Amino acid sequence: MKNNRTSWTILIIALVMMLGGSLLGSYINTGAGAATVKEVSIHGSDGYIISAYLYTPKSASMDKPAPGILMFHGLNNQKNYMSNTALEFARRGYVVLSADMTGHGLSNGANGANGYGGVDALEYLLSQAVVDKANIGLVGMSQGGFGPVTIAANAMPDAYKSIFYMESECSAPGSPDISPCVNLKNVAFNIGQVTELAGMVLIGSGPQATTSPVIQPLFNTEEPIKVGEVYGSIEDGTARILYQPWEDHAGSTDAPAAIGNTIDWMQRTLTGGSGLAPTNQIWGWKLFGTALALLGAFLFFFPMGSLLLSTTFFKPLGDSVPEYKGFKGLGWVIAALITTAIGPLLYVWVFQGMFFAAWVPVSSLWPQSFTNIYMVWSVVVGLIAIALIFVNHFVFTKKQGASAVNYGLTTAGKGVEWNKVLKALLLAILILLPVYLILAFTSSALFVDFRAWVVALIPMTSARFSAFLGYLVPFALYFVPQGILFAGFLRVNNGKASIGREMVTNSIVLTLGAVIWLLLFYIPVMAQAPLIIKGTGMLGPLAAGMGAIYYIPLVVLWPLVACLYTYFFRKTGRVYTGIFLVTLFIVWYLSAFGVFAFAV
Repeated sequence: MKNNRTSWTILIIALVMMLGGSLLGSYINTGAGAATVKEVSIHGSDGYIISAYLYTPKSASMDKPAPGILMFHGLNNQKNYMSNTALEFARRGYVVLSADMTGHGLSNGANGANGYGGVDALEYLLSQAVVDKANIGLVGMSQGGFGPVTIAANAMPDAYKSIFYMESECSAPGSPDISPCVNLKNVAFNIGQVTELAGMVLIGSGPQATTSPVIQPLFNTEEPIKVGEVYGSIEDGTARILYQPWEDHAGSTDAPAAIGNTIDWMQRTLTGGSGLAPTNQIWGWKLFGTALALLGAFLFFFPMGSLLLSTTFFKPLGDSVPEYKGFKGLGWVIAALITTAIGPLLYVWVFQGMFFAAWVPVSSLWPQSFTNIYMVWSVVVGLIAIALIFVNHFVFTKKQGASAVNYGLTTAGKGVEWNKVLKALLLAILILLPVYLILAFTSSALFVDFRAWVVALIPMTSARFSAFLGYLVPFALYFVPQGILFAGFLRVNNGKASIGREMVTNSIVLTLGAVIWLLLFYIPVMAQAPLIIKGTGMLGPLAAGMGAIYYIPLVVLWPLVACLYTYFFRKTGRVYTGIFLVTLFIVWYLSAFGVFAFAV
């Protein structure tokens, strides 16, 4: 009974965190009440539908139209990524349309289709009666810049006054062709000094942007560009400026400097708005709210599982933890090091290979390019883990009397109890379902998701649910052996540690390799020194940089995964609930998030 009271207390705290954090995030997302936000579906050409958030300041009206801003996020992101910038413009009196590119978020189609949706979105913004058609600015982060923003600007040259490229460029990344850029009006570039993707503008590191062969010619100078100085004329539309804050590519959407520079440029080039200083920013409170909600979602899984296990239906799953007959002493240390290192050691090889020439082509079954990279990497690592389990069993642990019972797979004298396996699957679904429903509500009613920088949990569309089903089995090849390794081979202190200590230890084992990998990449980047992890070939550093950005979420997700494995193994004496829960959650996370390279 006492355990149930504790679980109920933690459950209520988690619910308050999810709902309270979302309410705070939603309020700040309106510019602290200065604007209204609504989700719109733009029915564009050829059947494409673009999803967007429309921010309308309360000061805007047909009699007093406001300047307009169209903005697009980066590759494999969604419109929510630009909400920090959008809300800051909204509270300054700008109408903002923050859109999902095709294949991203809630927009249909595949990545890059129909000009990424740029023209359709710009036409929609111009159709708003409260928008001053003579004062339109375009903002694009990463692919959102060289993709939809550049395409829209060239297709409708009289429809805008200025452009801001946030960690982006106006031509294809890594290409010397600047022809799409020549006639663009009033262009600003924001290239961070410690950007991971300097190769996008054909330079080795951020500070070299002043002499970039695809940026410098647009400033009509042969001398290094002077950072922060306006070249050309704003009145004539020939103005150019380069901002160089100390920030990286992935962090620019959550960086006061990049957001402030975006505001600064639009205030210089557009008329209207309140003129509030670019440094006056409140978006950090939104980030606090959505991060609190994300943490609450993670916390919710544990008391929800505990309470369900106390019910009559699920109580039979609560078997005793089997005797530990896995690695001990030096053997445990060696096995832990192999476990933490094998994934990072294979990551760059898989990412670079898949990034430039997909080993598994996108299809209706596996339609998301970046999820496919994770999938192939997971399958490779998972197959190696399966091989190691068999080798370790027959060479080492079997001699100590270990069997499938000790690995949390079977029951002595009964084998695999399939009724309990199915109950474990149902338990995992019921643990996840309340979080999903709360998230679906906050997303549709409050227009916020559960988010902390690059780690974001969002609901699925029908197309994304279809992708979710397709990815389940391949990813299970990774999570099944991983769960067995922790339960049967890597329990700390010979299996006698407290559940808290075991959760912390397993989190360190699973995450340490990822942390070291990221440090090996980012320390040279921050120090502007030669890269240690740089891939191979001329575009290897670009692939390594992209890989680093997409490796960051694992530092948050892997401790959660390790804790879920451990907690539910200790609660049930079997690996199944933890494995099902982790597989369902991570595949949901990736499928809801990933960009479609194949239209479903």
